[in-house]
Amino acid sequence: MDTNQKNSDNAIPITNALPRDRDWGSTLARRLTFIREWRGMSVGAVARDSHFTVERINDIETGMETWLSSSDRQLLALALKVDASILQEVETRARLEPAADPVRFEAIVADIRDSILSGLKEIECPQCGQTMRCRVQEGLDMEGQPTYRAKAFCVKCPFVI
Repeated sequence: MDTNQKNSDNAIPITNALPRDRDWGSTLARRLTFIREWRGMSVGAVARDSHFTVERINDIETGMETWLSSSDRQLLALALKVDASILQEVETRARLEPAADPVRFEAIVADIRDSILSGLKEIECPQCGQTMRCRVQEGLDMEGQPTYRAKAFCVKCPFVI
């Protein structure tokens, strides 16, 4: 089979199969949106196939999530029928590093998480001072018990929790 040809289940056999004549995105948000649309998939279909919620796919596509755990990256890559490295190469993590004062850094992040979980929707970014977009992500743990994770991203800089 030609490496640039899609097979019957629309899988891309290798990384090089994505069209080179188009900008398929330099951020995780743009890359996911491009691949999803190129595949002709809805947000709901990607959510269903990756076992994510529609809200989480929307969070990724709007830039609220810029980094995935390796297991989540694999699930999303399988849903999109691409190699996980295509997603990983455009992921970014927060620039605010704990190296200078790890105790203070953890206290800042814990305070942000607590504020989000208590209902605050707009919090100042500790890195640049811009307002961050915040929400609570609901899920289930391995025993089926509800879990709640604070999610936030800065609209100006790459700070994300």
